[in-house]
Amino acid sequence: MEDYKKLYYTLFNEITTVIEQLQAAQRKTEAMFIEMADADESPIDPDDG
Repeated sequence: MEDYKKLYYTLFNEITTVIEQLQAAQRKTEAMFIEMADADESPIDPDDG
């Protein structure tokens, strides 16, 4: 029955890795958004309403 620990830790580690990847993607796209705003390139087209 000790195998459940291996299963649990494997799942936990994989989920942690995915969360870290999502957070990195969020930081990257937020930085891109800020750069676009600083360059006065609106990522949102006001005519698309």
